[in-house]
Amino acid sequence: MAISSRNTVTLRSSHGEEFVVQADTIAAASALIKQTMEKDCAASVIPLPQVTGRILARVVDYCNRHYADADAAAYAYASPFLVDPDLERFDTDFVSGIDQDTLFMLLLAAKDLDVEGLLNLACKTVADQMRGKTVEGMRAHFGIVNDYTPEEEAELRRELSWAL
Repeated sequence: MAISSRNTVTLRSSHGEEFVVQADTIAAASALIKQTMEKDCAASVIPLPQVTGRILARVVDYCNRHYADADAAAYAYASPFLVDPDLERFDTDFVSGIDQDTLFMLLLAAKDLDVEGLLNLACKTVADQMRGKTVEGMRAHFGIVNDYTPEEEAELRRELSWAL
């Protein structure tokens, strides 16, 4: 079944929450959903068991903002270095102030749903959070426990001194 034959599609989160979205918008944003719709694997509802309702709501918000205008989305892909100031402001607001768990869940959802723009935004946000931090600073920021013994860590620092 062609995507254009449907106006809307329903996405169901892991907790059973349903989101009715424009079929062409979500297909432009998510390669996974586009493939599912093209194969007609979903008669009326596309289950997304790996994405919670809270995160799916944010993904849908992002997709509606970035992909609702098919011409703008096509232009963005054709000219990735030209930036729309309104979308740039939206992206900044979209990721500012969210907690680490939400950011990582957005990153995973973007990867699972194959929403390239959102995946890039989430990865850039994580990279920005890492920028300028020492190994210890990153451990503290991301809550990573150091499970190396002092001897193992010293050995790794010697082996990887070129990177540190």
